[in-house]
Amino acid sequence: MPPPPETEPESGGDPAVSVAECLRLLEAVPAAASSSPAFRRHWPSISASLAALSAALSSPSFPPAAPLLSPLAAALSALLSATAADAPRLGHLHTVSLLSSSAASLAQLAADARLLAAPPPPPSSSASSSGAADSSTDALVSRLRQGSAASRAAALEELASTAASLPSSAAALAVPAVAALLDSAGACGDILPSTRERAVAVLAAFASSSAACRFLSEESLSASVVPHLCRALESSGGGAAEHACLALLPLTAASRDAAAAVAARGGVAALLSACAGGTPAAQASAAGVLRNLASFPDLLPWFLDEPAAVPLLLQLVSLGTPRAQELALACLQNLTSAAGTAGGGDDGHQQRLRVEAFQEGALAFVRDYLDAAGTRGGGDEPAGLAPALGFLRNMASFRYIAEIASGFAAHVAAALGSDRSATRTEAALALAELCGNAGGKTRREVVEEEAVVRRLVWMMDAAKAASERGAAARALAALMAASGACRKAFRKDERGVAAAVRMLDPAAGGRDEDRRFAVAVLVAVAQSRRCRKQMVAAGACGFVQGMVAEEVEGAKKLAECLGKGKMLGVFPRT
Repeated sequence: MPPPPETEPESGGDPAVSVAECLRLLEAVPAAASSSPAFRRHWPSISASLAALSAALSSPSFPPAAPLLSPLAAALSALLSATAADAPRLGHLHTVSLLSSSAASLAQLAADARLLAAPPPPPSSSASSSGAADSSTDALVSRLRQGSAASRAAALEELASTAASLPSSAAALAVPAVAALLDSAGACGDILPSTRERAVAVLAAFASSSAACRFLSEESLSASVVPHLCRALESSGGGAAEHACLALLPLTAASRDAAAAVAARGGVAALLSACAGGTPAAQASAAGVLRNLASFPDLLPWFLDEPAAVPLLLQLVSLGTPRAQELALACLQNLTSAAGTAGGGDDGHQQRLRVEAFQEGALAFVRDYLDAAGTRGGGDEPAGLAPALGFLRNMASFRYIAEIASGFAAHVAAALGSDRSATRTEAALALAELCGNAGGKTRREVVEEEAVVRRLVWMMDAAKAASERGAAARALAALMAASGACRKAFRKDERGVAAAVRMLDPAAGGRDEDRRFAVAVLVAVAQSRRCRKQMVAAGACGFVQGMVAEEVEGAKKLAECLGKGKMLGVFPRT
């Protein structure tokens, strides 16, 4: 015999309870409260709720068969029982607890009653569509809070289909209502797993809407949204886990507290399970949430506690969809970074993860990805190329790994010609790391050294982003320190010296570290009389004197070279 279908408690009101009965109970509470000393502490909040309830129930717009009449009558009866003659026999603590729970229940019921009693706003000619949307959302929110099981399910379906087009005012009402519905201890009673899954799907739809996503992020800080989404992650159904990942993706990106809550509730293991056996969309979203968590260095121990974390991410790089590959590579880049995006130095966790990634064959996976991508620019360039190069850069920070990875220099050099600033920046940083730790071995892998130098000079001269200019200076400093041919190619380019001198200017917006690399570039060619003239003409002397006072590395040596050039310029050649 098949099992009976699961049912959900209905929230419809008791037919025997009327508006008049509730108004009679409301009028009886103040008189009863005046004779009970226990009411004094809670009376301010209770009296405000009673006034709001009385006004709402007396309104002509209030529906006579509203579902909240039954719980309201029960709450008022419980409140009156606290002032009954036999109430002292219940004990003081019991009475105080009863008053506290009744005050909270009445506050929620008063808010619901105001919503039910509010007349729909009249449509205006200037904002008829927005007014209609707000009115429709008010009705949906009312059904979510006080409707029957079928009514709540239907309201969730309507919200899921309209979430992307909701205006901000309507989203501000809908997001808290759906978040509150996930709390099974609410006044409406427990909800079915199917209804909970629908609510998670609606939150995922809100996460994809620019208007609703902001309110969803705010709600996650004050409500129990994240715990419910983490519970959905652990469900056996693939749809619930996929929707939970979609909803968590913007929340964990916007809030460190949300990311920490996911990690603390075992979210890393659940997300890795979604990466291993979820749908392609769930895999990509789960990898994105893991990327967000990995951007906070203090959350890395949760990844170290999962031995399968790095192997699963590498498997996703190999077999996932392009979006999943991009996000998995970005997660690996954050895991192995020397300093996470949220700040903080390398405390050893990243080093352990780099070693683990290397032992799992990460370099082979990156090589296969770069070979498949072809490191082509323009529209053919995969979005995961930049994080792949960033991951390679982090791995190459170990000298031993850099020597093995020196064969990637040709891939990295080709990526310098990308049309995307982020890809060029990561390529320059990866080339600097390879040259700095593998030296001449990397330089021998760079076939067209002159073309590489020209690309880096262009980046340092014409790039809009200060980070890209700094990355180019760092790569040039490493190349020119290892290769005379690169120094010669730099001297041939008329833009090189002037671009490096401009980076010395503190007003240019670059970091102090970028200025240090620009000094290293100029020192590498300071033996050339022609380059020294170019430096002086570009105004390097004033910048260098200030950097000498700041004790910037290499500034004193560059000042001596420029001083030598000035003295030689005093005496004309004969």
